[in-house]
Amino acid sequence: MHTAYDVFHGAPSDISSSIDYLDAFHTDSSTEPQVRLALTHVASMQSWLDHHKVQLTRQLLALASTTPSIVPQQVLASIGNITRTEAFREVNRANTLRLFPTLEQAFVDGRISSAHIDAITRIAFHLDDSARQQLTDRGAWINTIATHATPDNFARALKSEVARIHNDDGVSVLERQRTDITLKHWVDRESGMFCVNGRLDPESGLRFIGRLDNTVEQLFHAAVPTNCPTDDRKHGHLAALALVALVDGSALSSSSPNSRAEVSVVIDLHTLTRGLHDKSVIHTGHDVELPIETIRRMACEAEIIPIVLDSKGVVLDIGRASRLATRYQRKALEVMYPTCAIEYCNIPNAQCQPHHIRYWRDDGTTDMHNLIPLCPEHHRCVHEGGWKLSLHGESRQLCVTYPDGRSLTSSPSDSQRDT
Repeated sequence: MHTAYDVFHGAPSDISSSIDYLDAFHTDSSTEPQVRLALTHVASMQSWLDHHKVQLTRQLLALASTTPSIVPQQVLASIGNITRTEAFREVNRANTLRLFPTLEQAFVDGRISSAHIDAITRIAFHLDDSARQQLTDRGAWINTIATHATPDNFARALKSEVARIHNDDGVSVLERQRTDITLKHWVDRESGMFCVNGRLDPESGLRFIGRLDNTVEQLFHAAVPTNCPTDDRKHGHLAALALVALVDGSALSSSSPNSRAEVSVVIDLHTLTRGLHDKSVIHTGHDVELPIETIRRMACEAEIIPIVLDSKGVVLDIGRASRLATRYQRKALEVMYPTCAIEYCNIPNAQCQPHHIRYWRDDGTTDMHNLIPLCPEHHRCVHEGGWKLSLHGESRQLCVTYPDGRSLTSSPSDSQRDT
């Protein structure tokens, strides 16, 4: 029987130590600090594996250049049991590191992750040759930023640099994307079904998704069709029906006030009023970017719901007091708390419910300063388990007092720390 050490025979000593540690690790009886240490070992091994996978992918690409029968994506997908999309991402990582050799050394040393490589790959893909070369020439700066920033912050810094290169805050990129929109349709011979495939620029895509989501809500809020799948196909099935309803006019008429496409963009106040800066925050809810001027225009047309953050990253209150949290307050809570507000709880916000710190029955209001998201388990701990919660200051420090008198204080950033 082969052990993990046999598989990694010849690995560096630190990797061998990680393997030995994990091989002897007993998950069921471990404490929280021990789990964290084990995950650190896993991360170290993952970094080592990612580096070797990039090297092997690069060699595969070199072999494919002289042997047409070798298709790197197919090899990676079949051997790694991954999708073609994931295999394509592996190829892109290898090509990106070839363009930015300083990043490769940081990648080898474990100072950056594959997520950093994916961030710069996505951005470089949309650049023309001239702009890509200018970005490549900034290799030393890119390396410094990458090694001192999270993948998300690294991506924001790169976007700011690309905007500086274009000197138009990303408008030229959006224009090229608008030129590249397309839609194709065909009939699948085996199933006899119409198939549709296309791509939209970020602004058009957000409007489309907003209108489609609204139509799904309007048509199927009360009940779904009897023949609707109940597995992972459900969302796609309802979206397809909503699209047909939009095309044939059976959805809400354009004159209805509820039919306007809804787009939500999270943005900090400084960026909205003065432009990009080092700590700009812009989230569209999807993995796309919009230029500042486009956001401002959409806001003027009242086709966007702005969720504005103050200088401390706290959402400005956007709701009135009512018995239940409004849809927009829920969106605001999701911005500050991607997961349950209780520290280290990783239950996604979508599975949580807004909780009144001061109960509604005790004259508590449904305002942002009195709301946090709680997962079902922690909601029960508060209502039935004797936990006492209090929220303090503009930084929204949450204090949890347990029945035995112990207390723990955290903030929204703490709830995001391990997500």
